[in-house]
Amino acid sequence: MPSLIKRTIAGAALGGAAIWGIGGVDDTTRNDSGQIVESGDLGVFVTQLGDCFNIEDPSVTVISVTQGVPCSSPHNWQVIYKGDLAISEYDKTEIDNQANRICDAAVERLLNGLSYDKLQEYERAKLNVMTPTEESFENGDEAVDCLVGSDEEFFTSSLLD
Repeated sequence: MPSLIKRTIAGAALGGAAIWGIGGVDDTTRNDSGQIVESGDLGVFVTQLGDCFNIEDPSVTVISVTQGVPCSSPHNWQVIYKGDLAISEYDKTEIDNQANRICDAAVERLLNGLSYDKLQEYERAKLNVMTPTEESFENGDEAVDCLVGSDEEFFTSSLLD
């Protein structure tokens, strides 16, 4: 069975993706179950489990707003789990360690339920993690978003279906 997730670099900014920034906008259109059905700006503070999105510049390490899209549309990343840190003071190393443990466990649970076809489709996908910046942590942000996707590849389905 192929491996779904290939972690290339340890830490919160894997493959050049995002670290939490300031962003509460959600200009997407969602259906009654909360899935994005029309694209729009999507702030990192309001992502939901299952959201698919694109990052315009994969070399950035801090983002506040991205482009949320329906998972049936080409997208680079999907939120596969949302969790919270158990830490009282900002410590980048501890945040990265906790976030990686949270997301590694989420991926293991996800892998147990995926079909062979889905594993094939996401064969080259990577795990990435969005974590708080020091500024957002000081303002109460303790969220961790676990992402699966790629900076180089587009997907047209949800991993959570």
